[in-house]
Amino acid sequence: MNISELLKKHKIMPGETQLINIGCVQLSATREAEGWRLVTTDNCPDDDIHLSEEATLADYFQTGKSNSLLIAPALPAKPLVFKGTGLNVLPGHSITLFLKIPLAFQIYFSKIQPENLLREIAYQRLSNTWFGEPDSGEPAFALGSEYFLNMDEIVINGLEAICPVSIRNSSNAILMVQRLIIRTENITLYKNDDKIVTSVVQIEHKGEEGGSVEYHYSKIFNGEKQEIMAKPRNTSGNSLLNINFHFIKNIYRSE
Repeated sequence: MNISELLKKHKIMPGETQLINIGCVQLSATREAEGWRLVTTDNCPDDDIHLSEEATLADYFQTGKSNSLLIAPALPAKPLVFKGTGLNVLPGHSITLFLKIPLAFQIYFSKIQPENLLREIAYQRLSNTWFGEPDSGEPAFALGSEYFLNMDEIVINGLEAICPVSIRNSSNAILMVQRLIIRTENITLYKNDDKIVTSVVQIEHKGEEGGSVEYHYSKIFNGEKQEIMAKPRNTSGNSLLNINFHFIKNIYRSE
């Protein structure tokens, strides 16, 4: 689908209704005198994608005089767990792989700012999972096991982002990437031509000594212009040390 048409400013006058398709979610937006009535329904009832309960709701929002709706992309609200299958990195070597991440879409009135957020729509249901130890882990979404080694080979449907992950094995043993957590709250979304590409997730694994993870912009993957489509959900930068340690400790842990 044409992501630019979806993300443009939608001008809707009082008494008018506009239908906006977000994948298999249809958003019906009716402009009332002092607010918005938003109804979302499953537009593909016969497909095999089961939408979340939050994607099929009807609500009224009292907002005032603005006649504009804006839609912005976002990453899933919980971390994503990638399950590697036969993915190994030898000591002293690096690998860059690419993951497809289904986007969420945030509905704003007037301007894209936190206090103007009306609803967030997840067009695809992701399975819940758990990452880490039973008593010290955290809830997450399961991303699956599909990955690509060449970014040009990836075909996306317009409602997905490409996530580059670079892993450096600085330990003395083979790194078996069995479960890898992607902390979406630290990731930026960039526009690169007709694609949406996330920050690069750059990992260095040092075995028992721990390791590090960074999220950064790359001209190679994110384009020459740093065109930001969505900033990270986590803007405080707090507890990054704990995040990195837990990430590295569990990168090679089996289910």
